[in-house]
Amino acid sequence: MGKKHIALFSSILLLSPIAGGFTAQAATLEELQQQKDALQLETNTIQSQIEEKSNSLNTLESEKANLETKVNELQSQLDELMNRLATQEQKLADIESKILELQAEIEALQVVIDQRTEKLNTQARYIQTDAGVTDIASMLLSSENFSDLVGKITVVSKIVTANKDIVEQQEADQQKVEDSKVAVEEEKLAAEALRQDILISKNNVVAQKTEIDIQIAQVIENYELTEAEKNGLESTRADLAAQTETISNDMVAEETRIAAERAAAEQAASEAAAVAAAATAANNLTASAAPTTTASSSYTVNSSGFIKPASGYYSSPFGYRLSPITGGSELHRGQDIAGSGAISAAQSGTVVTATYHASFGYYVVINHGTINGVTVETLYAHMQPGLLVAPGQTVSQGQQIGIMGTTGDSTGVHLHFEVHENGGLVDPLNYIGG
Repeated sequence: MGKKHIALFSSILLLSPIAGGFTAQAATLEELQQQKDALQLETNTIQSQIEEKSNSLNTLESEKANLETKVNELQSQLDELMNRLATQEQKLADIESKILELQAEIEALQVVIDQRTEKLNTQARYIQTDAGVTDIASMLLSSENFSDLVGKITVVSKIVTANKDIVEQQEADQQKVEDSKVAVEEEKLAAEALRQDILISKNNVVAQKTEIDIQIAQVIENYELTEAEKNGLESTRADLAAQTETISNDMVAEETRIAAERAAAEQAASEAAAVAAAATAANNLTASAAPTTTASSSYTVNSSGFIKPASGYYSSPFGYRLSPITGGSELHRGQDIAGSGAISAAQSGTVVTATYHASFGYYVVINHGTINGVTVETLYAHMQPGLLVAPGQTVSQGQQIGIMGTTGDSTGVHLHFEVHENGGLVDPLNYIGG
């Protein structure tokens, strides 16, 4: 029984003849018993409702405790993710520092490479201009003896070997530069990818914590309402008990009155019989007596550019409709797509929101920038927990952002899809087709 019904019932009882007590003139003993039985039946009903409210309060307390435990667990996860994120940020900073150091090494090595290159170019120009093959042959032929010839050949061989070593070292250094660049860049990409994964995980934990916080607030609200209803029922039960006691006292008074009337009637009958006997003996007269009847009455107490973001069929269009939650008329803000499976970005853009909402459930908002002179955003609602994107992240058209679910105010698995132009709602079919 709701609080309004309790107040109404209490007002009826207080305004009824029950509240003011009963007298022999107000009701007969049978009527008093009927009213007492009715009050007892109502008292039993109120007691059952009080027990139900007590059970509901115990259930809500248990639910609240379980939700608070989940919140603590999520907070622990969040703390761990923040620590991992801080570690990853430090790792990225170290990699950036390493990149700067490597850049300095590369620049120094490039100087050496340039010097070697100039030296090789100089020797090549000398060979081409000042010391041709004929000059080298003449030098060898001008040797005075075999030992002198061997010496000159050895000198030439050393020059050739030295140049070969320089070329090989030049190639090795250049390869080292390229390998270092690739390794550091790969390490940086891996670290950034891990950092992005941690950010997404952190955002999902925050969204789950928001969901549970909302559930706790609802439990507290239900608890307070249930407790108020229980208090109202207990107050009504006390009123009923007082009225029942009043009726019981009136019944005792009525029984006493009836007994007194019966005794008086019996005495009167006895006296009348004596008078009648005397009259018969004296005058041989007869007398007759007429019975008295009483009537009783009853007392009754009354009570385009865009792609379709998910597979499935269009189940509810944009516009006014009867709400499946409240049953009243409402503006349906978007287009529903019924089915199951992945949800993708209808167009490329930047994630603005990725969290939990009491009505939308797990949802994502993507800003697609200015299109045809207006700022366009899309909203994807009622997704399963575990969103695949986080605020600030850039997504491409067709990139999966979540999975179709039924979180928030939802009566079945589907995607609620909205399109906003400069903050105002428009029919999504203008963008994703029929």
